[in-house]
Amino acid sequence: MRNKLILLFVLIFANSWLQSVTYHIKQDGTGNFTTIQEGINASSNSDTVLVYTGTYFENIDFIGKNITVASLFLTTNDESYISQTIIDGNGNGSVVSIISGEDETTLLCGFTIQNGTGTLYVQDFYGGGIYCLNSSPIIRKCLIKGNSANGGGGIYIKYSHPTLKGVTITDNHAFSVGGGIYITHDSTISFDTDELCNIYLNYGRWGCEFSKSWILMEPVTVIVDTFTVLEPDYYFISSTNQYGVQQNDVTLFVQNAKLEPVNADLYVSPQGSNNNIGLTSDDPLQTINYAYSSIVSDSLNPHTIHLADGVYSKSLNDQKFPLNLRGYVSLIGESMENTIFDAEGESSFICAQDNDFNFEIRNINFVNGYVIDSNYGISIIIQNPNFFDNRFINFENLIFENNIYESYFLSVADMNINMKNVYFLNNQGGSQIRFWFTNDYETASIENMVIKDCSQYTHPDIFSATPVFLFGATDDDPYQVTMKNVLIADNEDMTTEWTLSCSAISANFSINLDLINCTIGNNFTPGSTGEGAAIFAGGVGSTFNIVNSIIYGNLPDQVYLMNDGPEEPLTINIYNSLIEGGEPGVFNPSSWNTVNWLEGNLDTDPLWIGTGEYPYMLSDESPCINAGTPDTTGLNLPEFDLAGNPRIVNGIVDMGAYECQDTSGVYNYELKVNDYELNNYPNPFNPVTTISYNLPYDVEDAIIEIYNIRGQLIDKIEINSELSLVSWYAERFSSGIYLYKFNIANSPVKKMILIK
Repeated sequence: MRNKLILLFVLIFANSWLQSVTYHIKQDGTGNFTTIQEGINASSNSDTVLVYTGTYFENIDFIGKNITVASLFLTTNDESYISQTIIDGNGNGSVVSIISGEDETTLLCGFTIQNGTGTLYVQDFYGGGIYCLNSSPIIRKCLIKGNSANGGGGIYIKYSHPTLKGVTITDNHAFSVGGGIYITHDSTISFDTDELCNIYLNYGRWGCEFSKSWILMEPVTVIVDTFTVLEPDYYFISSTNQYGVQQNDVTLFVQNAKLEPVNADLYVSPQGSNNNIGLTSDDPLQTINYAYSSIVSDSLNPHTIHLADGVYSKSLNDQKFPLNLRGYVSLIGESMENTIFDAEGESSFICAQDNDFNFEIRNINFVNGYVIDSNYGISIIIQNPNFFDNRFINFENLIFENNIYESYFLSVADMNINMKNVYFLNNQGGSQIRFWFTNDYETASIENMVIKDCSQYTHPDIFSATPVFLFGATDDDPYQVTMKNVLIADNEDMTTEWTLSCSAISANFSINLDLINCTIGNNFTPGSTGEGAAIFAGGVGSTFNIVNSIIYGNLPDQVYLMNDGPEEPLTINIYNSLIEGGEPGVFNPSSWNTVNWLEGNLDTDPLWIGTGEYPYMLSDESPCINAGTPDTTGLNLPEFDLAGNPRIVNGIVDMGAYECQDTSGVYNYELKVNDYELNNYPNPFNPVTTISYNLPYDVEDAIIEIYNIRGQLIDKIEINSELSLVSWYAERFSSGIYLYKFNIANSPVKKMILIK
């Protein structure tokens, strides 16, 4: 009986094989059909759709059929047919969808698969090249390139078990996770050991080449001939659980590397080429992505990617965003105004997750970001708080302008943060900035920042009015946040369905916050008195110090204090500051919190000038002039105010982010005898001026520092104390006012004007 059953199954299989049909797809009309999808629609299980050479602009779906779809490579074994037979998604979804339970008898073979943009799931697009769901196909000898999606730029795998044979995956892009391959949700992937695959030079927000995440995922072994590098870190391969914590369970077997890592600084220019070496500014690379994939991340020998001025965008020079940053590699542009990252309304800008950190981002202008999903414009985070210790990031000379995003624009967690000369202008979003701390050694220092004319993004799923600056922590010991020379003005939160809302700064949980010479004015959040304020102090056991600051014109309230109970009350100390409404302007509904209204405070109109480039400067009649604390010991005030003028004039400091200067323009420093006869001629000049001085012989190692009007150091000139003059060549700088001084105590600060 058993033999009869076996014979019956063999006869059924043979009959099915004999009845299988091959459909010929030819664009010239001489085959059965002219499109691949027509062949798939006509086929039945075990049939073959044989595709002849040409570029087929379509998005194909196997629609649950266990069939073979192949180029003439299948019948000839000639690999030239792979590049000659192209399925082009035309920027209109996943190029190939295998999503209806297709089994291991399903074969996709011998194609170039390109220009796909993914399949919509909830609010994100997945699987730019191939979208694999609930299926187990074989993908053989395909070139998957030039596709993009939110997750899985090349291939997206969910509840599936595909096998890859001789597949090359390159130059694909994920706005979020898995530039090459993204595998998730109870899936496996098999790499053939005879026909080896290649995965290289893909890019993504994290896991540039391969990413595995979420639940019910087994360890993965990736077997390839060529990978981008031989020893990849989290930049290249990421594997996380449902909480975002790295699992380290992807094993790579690789024979060859596409790139030999460079243990040196690299240079990039929009006019460069990725065929260059990139070791000098005269031989730059073209894309930052390529530089990050090429450079060595080394804690003992940190490096920098230097960016020439110009626009970096996908349409102009194939620059893909967001960038996946690497630890110990700084990103420094040539100038803040002219080194421009343009996301072209398509994506976020930067992500760094679970790499080592300790780097700087400087001199960059971020424009036209668009992030309407769970991602952030710039996200720098470690999901496992104990993963690395003593991490830091420095942000300096940055502009964020005309960006739209649903959540936080800049989100940084679990590290020390330093920000200087950073501007957020005309953005729409949830919050401009979020800092979150979970380790007791972390601090944040913010100096010279402007957040102005920003508003909340209008979205049907968003109902909470959020501040432009959010601080939070999860540890019992308070974290120190210090803000100096900060302007937060003319920002709006338009939500009306949130009881307590905040338009400027919200410091929650364990945060000690110092506001020193800050101006917070004319911000709006919905609600009536007692429901919204510019500053929301929600600390637990925290201390807030407001010094030399102006908080005025905000609606409905200026400052609101709230925490959950009397066990850990918060304390706010205010002195030499102007608060609209005086002490009652600090709304304190809880009896256990303490408001110390100290000496030197004002309740009056600050009399801002209201016009021009700096409308929140003080007019000559302002009561805030010379009203700052007489003793600045311990405040460590910046040398310049937010407009680049000296912070202390005649030994006295004003309230607010801007310092009123002497009408005579002569600055009376504490040791006026040390003027060193510092001067320059001609003034104005173009493009060279001579700086003269009289420096004592006992002064050694002095240099002249050149600042722009914002107070940013832009150049240095070494001098010889035996000489009395030196020239400054300003060909590479734009017209404007510049400041110059010695790098020694009590040096005068002089102005010069470059006119071109």
